[in-house]
Amino acid sequence: MRSGVSGATVSRVFNNPKLVGEKTREAVFKAAKELNYHPNLIASNFVKGVSGNIGVIIPYIPNIHIFSVYYFSELLSGIGKALDEYGYNLILFFCKADENGINDYSAYFKSGKVDGCVLLGTRRNDAGILSLTDMGYKFCLVNNYIEGRDISYIDVDNIMGSYMAVMHLISLGHRRIAFLNGPESYTNSIDRLTGYKKALEENNIPFDSQNVIIGNYGKKSGYISSSEILKLREKPSAIFAGNDRMAAGLVQGLTEKGLKIPGDISVAGYDDSDISTIVRPALTTVHIPFFEMGRRCISEFIKQVKGERSCSFKVLIKPELIIRESTANKSEIDTRGLS
Repeated sequence: MRSGVSGATVSRVFNNPKLVGEKTREAVFKAAKELNYHPNLIASNFVKGVSGNIGVIIPYIPNIHIFSVYYFSELLSGIGKALDEYGYNLILFFCKADENGINDYSAYFKSGKVDGCVLLGTRRNDAGILSLTDMGYKFCLVNNYIEGRDISYIDVDNIMGSYMAVMHLISLGHRRIAFLNGPESYTNSIDRLTGYKKALEENNIPFDSQNVIIGNYGKKSGYISSSEILKLREKPSAIFAGNDRMAAGLVQGLTEKGLKIPGDISVAGYDDSDISTIVRPALTTVHIPFFEMGRRCISEFIKQVKGERSCSFKVLIKPELIIRESTANKSEIDTRGLS
C-alpha cells in the first residue's frame, strides 16, 4: 500500500488512532490525502457500535403545521446546526400517544438508528420519559424537567420570566392583571403561574384564580380568550399571556371589540417570537433564545452520548424582558369602558 502499512493498520488509524504510533498515523493520513480517500463512515460507525445519528422526537399534533411554529422551528434549527458541527446526523421522529395518552419513546431507540434522542414538546410527569430512564437509554429534555429524577434537560427559568413580565406591568401602575396561561400539563405553564403569583404577592396584590384563563398556546385560543377576559367581574387593565401566539390572538380579539392596545388595556407576551414584531402594536414580551438553546442542548448532550459525562446535565437559561408598544402606564389609560 502507498502508506507502507497493512489494511488493518489503516482501519485502526481511522477508527481508533490512539492505538497507532504518530509516524504511522501521519503516513496513512498523507497517503489518504494524495489518493483523495475518505473512510466509509457508515462502516466505521458499525465497527464502533454507533450510528452517528441523533434523534429528535417531537409530538404529533393534529391540524398543526409544526414547522411553522416558531418554538419548534427555532429549536430544530439550533439543534441541526450544532449536530452538523459535531459531525452527527439528525433523524426526526413524530411521536403519537396511544388511546390512553401514553407515549412509547423506546421504539425509536430499539431500532439502533440513533445513539440518543432529544425530546421536544413533552408534558410533565410523562410516563414514557420515566420508562426511558429505567431502560438506560441516552436522552435529554428541552423545555421540560422532572423533579427528583436524574434526567438531563435544558430549560428556561420560566418562573423568572413570568415574574419579570408581571413586575413590568405592576411598575406601570397596573394592579388588576389577568393571566392567559397554557395547559397545566406542561411544566412551563406551572412555572409561569408561579412567577405570576410571586410578583403579585411581593406587591400585596391578592391572587384571584378567576383572573387566570387557560388557553392552548395557539393564536385562536388567545382570540377566544379575549371574550372570557372581558366578562371577568373586575375588568383587568393589563393582561400577561403565556406566549406570543396567544397574545397576538388576544390583541386581535380585543381590537375587534373596539378596545385600543395599550390605550384601553396593556398586553404582554412571552417568547419574543417573530409574531411579536408583526402584530400591531408590537408586543412587550420575554425573550427566549430558542436557537441558542438548541445548540447548547447538543453541546451538552453529545458529551453524554460519548460517555464523557458521568452525570446528567441540568441547564437553566435566563430570560430577558423586551419592552415594546403594547404596554403603557396605567395613568395614561382611559378605563371608562372597562369599569
